[in-house]
Amino acid sequence: MNRVARVLGFKDPNDKVGRLAWIMVALGPIIIFTIMMSSTFYMIFVADTLGGGPGRFLDGLAFIGVLVVIQMIVQTLLDYPTGTLGDMIGHRYVIASAYLLYGVVFYLTSLLTPDTPIIMFVIIYVLWGLAFSQESGAWDAWFDNNYKVAAPDDVERKEYGVFLGRLGMIASALSMGALIPGSILAVVFSRMWVFQLSAILCVGTAGAVLALVRDFPEVQEMREEKPSVGEYFSLLKSGASFIVSDPFVKYVIFGGVIVWSCIIVWGELIIFPLLFAYLVTDVAVATFRTLLRVPGMFGTERAGVWSQRFKPEEWIPRFRLIQNCGFVFFFIFAAIMYMFDPVTGSTTIVDVVVPFTDFVIMQVPQESLIPAVLMFITFVIGGFFFSVADILTLRLMIDIVPSKIRNSVYSLSPTLTIIFAIPQIALFGALIQYIGFPLTLVLTGLISLVGVLMIQKGLSYPIPITEERKRALEQAAQEQKTNPTEQVAIEESGSNPSDGEEEVPSGQV
Repeated sequence: MNRVARVLGFKDPNDKVGRLAWIMVALGPIIIFTIMMSSTFYMIFVADTLGGGPGRFLDGLAFIGVLVVIQMIVQTLLDYPTGTLGDMIGHRYVIASAYLLYGVVFYLTSLLTPDTPIIMFVIIYVLWGLAFSQESGAWDAWFDNNYKVAAPDDVERKEYGVFLGRLGMIASALSMGALIPGSILAVVFSRMWVFQLSAILCVGTAGAVLALVRDFPEVQEMREEKPSVGEYFSLLKSGASFIVSDPFVKYVIFGGVIVWSCIIVWGELIIFPLLFAYLVTDVAVATFRTLLRVPGMFGTERAGVWSQRFKPEEWIPRFRLIQNCGFVFFFIFAAIMYMFDPVTGSTTIVDVVVPFTDFVIMQVPQESLIPAVLMFITFVIGGFFFSVADILTLRLMIDIVPSKIRNSVYSLSPTLTIIFAIPQIALFGALIQYIGFPLTLVLTGLISLVGVLMIQKGLSYPIPITEERKRALEQAAQEQKTNPTEQVAIEESGSNPSDGEEEVPSGQV
């Protein structure tokens, strides 16, 4: 286990850190393959079915907007309550129940046809909302609470940031390995067959979570042995009070909520119709997304290492501005769509090959070559900055949020995000056929800019320090006093964050 932890960026991991790293690596491949293998065509399949059959996804797009709003309303109502429940009874129970619900959703989706009553579509999206609400924030809350116990020496959370980057690299690689096989399975068998396979894997994932995702005794002690209704409502109140308790927390969280609401609009309403408009087929879209994972997974790993160079208070707003689904990103995509029309009717298909070989990577409509290259470059650059901004934000939040209400706070943020996203999806879903994709992208980018400005304002205030953080800092200071030789060695090595040098984790040259 410790060997796995070293590979993931921990210099001298103890057994607890090794266990956490092993669990994340063991469950990651199952979870990612289960969810990602049908992600390329899931929304298009539902839209086609609503529109009357294959190739009718534009006709079903307005209905998709309504269904997504229903899903988000359900998630909004239940996200925070289920997050608080996770804080009270343990995160593994709400995570496992989420994957059981995902299994039900995938199975019901496999039964959809153009003749299916609309109520079935509504039930599916209600269950999506319920499952998302249970998983929301639970993984991060479980890991962060246990990591604080397992790694008290990582005071500045630098190794935590490197770990996040390398875990993200693994996730990108696994996602890359799931997209094309999922699309090929859909072609060879059917999309419905892939949904049924996902359902079976989700049930297996729920069992694995119950068996492996357990808290250390120090974390478990924070909970009541016999949880009461009174304790539940006390935690519910504490989480809501926390996000408005300090101007730093308030502006950073609400600014992040606005930025992430734009990401939801992109993911739920824009990205797949946009990609299919230029690339046309399931396999081409899946291949394009897979190719993005190659630079993306290395960029995510580098983001974890290079994030050590940056002070979160100064650099988070800058990176949020130019990240994927940020202000600059949306304006670039608007310009691409304005200059290059999507594919309509029959077209000449060209092969994209590996340079100096005849190996075909993917087939693309001739008129989509230039916009596809421009989109690819934008995704890669924006994705790197997105990873750095996320890691810097998480390095702050792990110590700002009290462990006892962590899942509540981590779930409340998505709840607020959905509240902000719902009117945007409803509005843009109804107007996108009339105002077009470019103007929709511009408006979404301006909304994201407002969120970045709020984050910048929040980071200008002093960082609040919890009692847990104070004790950790005092303990670290005491250890430095009792072992001054070690401290001198650290300063001479150039790993002090104030000198701007990159800290090279174990296992790297």
